[in-house]
Amino acid sequence: MTYGYICAELRAGRRAVMGHNTLGVIPNNVKWRRVVGLLGSDAAGPEVFAASAQAAERDLLDASDDPVFVEAVRLLLAIPAAARSEDFGDALRQLDLSVVDQPELLDIIVATGQRLDNVRRSTNRRTDLGELAGRALTATLSDWIGNSLPGLFEATADDVRLAARTLSYSKRISELTRGYFANLTKATLAYWLERDLSNHVGADARFAAQGSRSAFDEELGAYAHEATRIIKEFSSGWYGKTLHDRGGFSEHDAASFGAVSLKKIVAELKVKRVAHG
Repeated sequence: MTYGYICAELRAGRRAVMGHNTLGVIPNNVKWRRVVGLLGSDAAGPEVFAASAQAAERDLLDASDDPVFVEAVRLLLAIPAAARSEDFGDALRQLDLSVVDQPELLDIIVATGQRLDNVRRSTNRRTDLGELAGRALTATLSDWIGNSLPGLFEATADDVRLAARTLSYSKRISELTRGYFANLTKATLAYWLERDLSNHVGADARFAAQGSRSAFDEELGAYAHEATRIIKEFSSGWYGKTLHDRGGFSEHDAASFGAVSLKKIVAELKVKRVAHG
């Protein structure tokens, strides 16, 4: 049993608590009706994803103003930098994360979720995009830190700190930030798609073959990953300069980085949409 497995279970529990285990109806507008039509046709996955990206474009751009998204980005940037401190627990508490002196990965994940919940309550802003941003953050932290640990029972608090610290350096921070935005982009595109996918299961349907739905999800993940390549190209330089000049990441820094990242992703999705017609 690994940290990744345990954290996946934790995220599943948070989804149920947040009320997203029940999906509503896909929006009835021209763009989403086109997506539904493509799902019911023999259109290739990338064509469906491109149409979904066009329909979700405003949602992605609007996320930059969501306080939970901004806080998620701040923590994404700040937690690895905090791991450079020998007193990791105190450094995390300075980020408004309620953790013990020697936090393990689950402590950090739980504290992160609690912090985002506090932001929702204090700003009275509970949005679907904020929920997606929070899920993307916990998934990214559990994957990128957890996959560097020796295992659930073997890992120590210092192993967790060292794994998080490696993410604060140039190559790794660019991979971490790209991973986060890829998770968020996939989740945003899938958020409405999931409402109609069940209508395309069965004989002579898109998901007739065994494993076809899983293959569709994997293809969507690859599509989102490709669209976030630009994040990897500019994030490490920005991160290193900001950390050097300011010693950390403020809410304003996170809002600026998040807004620029989303604009770049939307621009890349437009390029991919043209490519897939």
